[in-house]
Amino acid sequence: MDGSPSAGGVPLYAKIAGELRDQIKDGTYGPGALLPSRNEIAAMYGVSPITARDALSVLSHEGYARAIRGRGHIVRRKRPRLTVPGRLYAATALEGTTLDAAMLELSRLDVYQETAPDNIALPLESGADPVWVRRAVHVAAADRQPVQIHVSWLPGLGEDAGEALRGLGPGITWPEAVQQVTGRAIAAVLQNTRARGANPFEAGAFSIEGGTAVFVSHLTTYDAKRRPIEHSRFAWPTDAVRMSDDYGYPGRARHKRA
Repeated sequence: MDGSPSAGGVPLYAKIAGELRDQIKDGTYGPGALLPSRNEIAAMYGVSPITARDALSVLSHEGYARAIRGRGHIVRRKRPRLTVPGRLYAATALEGTTLDAAMLELSRLDVYQETAPDNIALPLESGADPVWVRRAVHVAAADRQPVQIHVSWLPGLGEDAGEALRGLGPGITWPEAVQQVTGRAIAAVLQNTRARGANPFEAGAFSIEGGTAVFVSHLTTYDAKRRPIEHSRFAWPTDAVRMSDDYGYPGRARHKRA
């Protein structure tokens, strides 16, 4: 980015981004409003188009605006913040979270077969064999903004699995759905959660720039013999979720010696 400082030592692009951010917050530019273009910002502030571009990029990365090809930068609506349970497949405390069917609505469903990517094939032990994939995009029931993408890879299923995956009802939890479709009982779950840059599909679904940080959980389910059943990847935009858990502490109380 153009690091040319203003008189106060703050880079010009950051100063411009700050003023536009304040105008978004005070309603000067409301949700859906078109922000000034790069050329308009350059003329308004007497800066180069590169500095103007960098200011708009800051607002995009912060989640205040999104770039639409052929139109410019549009102010984004503030997403409702939803809770992600710390243990996604725990049977308790799902009410009001992203796994509560009342909180989300299915907006897009893709079911297909592919050879799983290496990082998915490894825990699934599926090698180069084709696996069934179910990819679901969910929007918040409150305002229908996209807040969750759930992709599941299921190995070892027959040709009729596609119809079964498309026909799953909205009230069933995903672990129950996996057991229903595969006919296998889940005995253990391995979960890993991290932040990473959005892939192209996630960026398009969430209306964010590619590479913007998203929150991702990978979960592999196993049967009683520790054989993999299914692998899921949940993705959420970082401005839409918080992770929370509530659990007991098993440690024994320490007593002072008399």
